[in-house]
Amino acid sequence: MPTFVRATGLPHINYVILLPPLEVCLERVRGRIGHGFSDLSATRDLHAQFADAAVDTRHLITEPGDHPAQLAELISRALDDGRFRYSTS
Repeated sequence: MPTFVRATGLPHINYVILLPPLEVCLERVRGRIGHGFSDLSATRDLHAQFADAAVDTRHLITEPGDHPAQLAELISRALDDGRFRYSTS
């Protein structure tokens, strides 16, 4: 992250990682219609990579709720509070 933020030339960035539980991800992949990605093994692998990454937990949302509007409100409030701000200084 430090290299990326410095390369942007910005004093800081905001970022959030949406990481629902593995079973939620698998169910979403199973339920997709007309979508090119259906590989459950790859889904498990990608989820594990994010779950095992050294990410500051304040940038993670692991229980996004049942409705997109709830998630949008949660992210909006957290942005206002500075929760997702990352700077190299």
